[in-house]
Amino acid sequence: MAFCTSTDILLLTNISVSDISANDITSIISHATVELNRLINTKVSRERVDYIDSTRKNSIDSSNTTFYVKNWDKYLADMNNDGSVSTSDITVYQVDSDGVETTLTVSSITHNSGKFVLSSAPSPGVRLYVTYEYAFKDVSTPDNLVKLACTYLTASYCYGKLNIGMSPNLRFGNQSIQRDMKSPEFYRQMAISLINSINNEMYSSSDSERAMK
Repeated sequence: MAFCTSTDILLLTNISVSDISANDITSIISHATVELNRLINTKVSRERVDYIDSTRKNSIDSSNTTFYVKNWDKYLADMNNDGSVSTSDITVYQVDSDGVETTLTVSSITHNSGKFVLSSAPSPGVRLYVTYEYAFKDVSTPDNLVKLACTYLTASYCYGKLNIGMSPNLRFGNQSIQRDMKSPEFYRQMAISLINSINNEMYSSSDSERAMK
């Protein structure tokens, strides 16, 4: 899976498969995905799993297997940069009374409610910690802004591959070809503008949360 596809790139740019193959565009999308995740995701390392509210009790009692991250009101995000959100994007650690740490198996997640389900219920007396990333936009579907930002970032990389390091003018007999050397920066700025919109929503949400406290 991916936030965008080669078809999206071909639709919104003048690039064709004769310029860059669909397989190469797909590979470039994976690089754009890494950058986009770093710009819109927030990483939380080893968050203590404990009581949040009456709905999300996070009880450790030998029977409960369902837990929530503290940022349950955001979206679980793509931590491993594969363009999707799955159980591989969250890591849960158990620490027993002797300090022995074990990585637990996560059987499922619900990305839009911060919920994760363990394959077996932890026993009382252990501590649980969780590492994950969250975003203010849904990257699982993905949200339209996320998809478009990935498309523009990928377009910037593709035009960079075509133009950077090449002569801006080519002549073949009586014919001449001009490369638009500004294309990589143009599409990058389009992407950054969308990323700023996503992050402005993040900061606005954070300000609202602080105002309510």
